[in-house]
Amino acid sequence: MTDASTASPDEKPILLRLRSGKIAAAVIGFGIGGGTLLLGVASTAASAAKGAAVMGAIVGYGLAVLPLFVVAGVIAVCKSELWLLPQARTLRMLTYRPWLRSPRVEEASLSEYSGVRTSKITDDYGAATLVSLVTTGGEDVPLRQFSDATEATAYAAKLGEAAGLWVREAEPKSDLKEEVKA
Repeated sequence: MTDASTASPDEKPILLRLRSGKIAAAVIGFGIGGGTLLLGVASTAASAAKGAAVMGAIVGYGLAVLPLFVVAGVIAVCKSELWLLPQARTLRMLTYRPWLRSPRVEEASLSEYSGVRTSKITDDYGAATLVSLVTTGGEDVPLRQFSDATEATAYAAKLGEAAGLWVREAEPKSDLKEEVKA
């Protein structure tokens, strides 16, 4: 791969998806761990008249939730990236885990895919537009979901152009089940 500063715009790697564990870590650390600590100390403070009991509760509950904060810290540094490398005609998934010395790398050739498809989906949470890669066998491989159809179409067009794949819009999909008539 050429240096990013000298590569033409079509040859630069494109970040397709970035996922991190920061939200999950915040829920575990601050939501569960912090909530438990706060409730424990507050209930002790409400029932105890002396400051020593409150300090003991802070230390005790702090030690009890410490593993949650450690797990949250480990989850926060985990992430994965999906890159399109147009020059090499590959998709590259990099997975970062703190217990590994380097990222795990998985690659798929773009020759395994024939196109990019956008499809409208509806579920209990509302409507969205899904951008998927289509394998040469015709299977959809979901890539990203957008709440704005225009943004999804632009993303699919950019991906299709950079990867040299066709781009199509599919019929709306619905997760709602048809009623059975008796």
